[in-house]
Amino acid sequence: MKRSQRGAARVSVTWLVVFLVLFFVACGFGYMGYEAEQKARAEAESLRKAAAESNERDQQSLDQLLAISKQVGWFDPAAAVPRTQLSTMQAGLDEFRQAFPDMGPDVVTVADALPKARDAFLARGREIGTLRDANSALQSEKSSIEASLRSALSEKDTELANLQRQLSDDANNAAQRQTELEARIASLNQQRNELDAQLREARNQAEAARRQYESDRASFETRTNAAMAKLKFLSQPELPDARVVSVSSDLSLGYIDIGAHQRLARGMRFSVVSGSLASTKLKAYAEVLEVKPERAEVRFYDIVDRFDPVVAGDVVFNPLFDPTGERDAVLCGRFSGQFNEAELKILLANMNIRVHDKLDYNTDYLIVGAEMYVDAEGNPLETPLQPSELAVYKDAVANGVQIVSIKQLREYFKF
Repeated sequence: MKRSQRGAARVSVTWLVVFLVLFFVACGFGYMGYEAEQKARAEAESLRKAAAESNERDQQSLDQLLAISKQVGWFDPAAAVPRTQLSTMQAGLDEFRQAFPDMGPDVVTVADALPKARDAFLARGREIGTLRDANSALQSEKSSIEASLRSALSEKDTELANLQRQLSDDANNAAQRQTELEARIASLNQQRNELDAQLREARNQAEAARRQYESDRASFETRTNAAMAKLKFLSQPELPDARVVSVSSDLSLGYIDIGAHQRLARGMRFSVVSGSLASTKLKAYAEVLEVKPERAEVRFYDIVDRFDPVVAGDVVFNPLFDPTGERDAVLCGRFSGQFNEAELKILLANMNIRVHDKLDYNTDYLIVGAEMYVDAEGNPLETPLQPSELAVYKDAVANGVQIVSIKQLREYFKF
């Protein structure tokens, strides 16, 4: 008897459906696992790349840090990895800042310090260059001076040799001259004895003449005083500046009757003239040694005649001395040496004499210097120009201005 197969067919179909479902489920799970694996692999690859890039950046930063440390310094040479120590770097930067005064508190980094250090170094370089140039100039000047000194020493030696030869010749001539002079002295002694006898006779005659002169002078003074009273309106001769009140013949010293109250100063000089009426006889010169309020001590020198010495009552003259008024002067010619123009103006100002540039009707003196070797524009002259050839000198003579030479100034004043 045949059994029915329909149930068996249904079971087989069911298992087939189940298998297919399981297969598709397995396929779905497999596909989902594959996608997860791919996604995990992609994420792992991305993380690996990110880690590699991070490691590369870290290595670059480390290399850069090491390079900076090597450039900056301040690291331990014995360390395996030379890294700059910040504390050491800060101490070094502080010392560096102290070495340069231009670096203030605002300089806190090496980048801030380097430009200022560079500027300071360049400035110091320029200063050293300037000093080197100055040193070169001084070395050149030193060489020039040394050459001049050697030349001067050579000239000195030559001149010394010439002077020694000259001295030897002069010594020989002096010995011969001495012999001649001794012979002349013997002759002059004899003449002196003869002249002494003549002098005694002349003194006797002079004494008789003096007595006659005193008699004649008394009558002459009487006539002169009367004539002067009538002719008082005419120009007066120069009056004496002072009188000699006492004399020490042994010391050649004396006193005159003017002093500081009359603007007298030490060093002024006067000519001493006999106190006799109308006498112009020069006896000597007097130099002021000490000034007191109303008198002054003087020294007599260049005595003309020792048999006619300075006595009390003699008078003294100085053509530029005036105890009261102000006077005007004009300079003419060349003034140099001790009596240069600047010193001369100071001397005249102390005597209340004003110096003007041009001659006018108020001018009292024309002070004449030495000959001139340049003209008014400073150009050299072939032949010296005498002051008497100048127009100002001729105008002064024509207007009656008193002419005072530089020689007279040397005679009457002492610096």
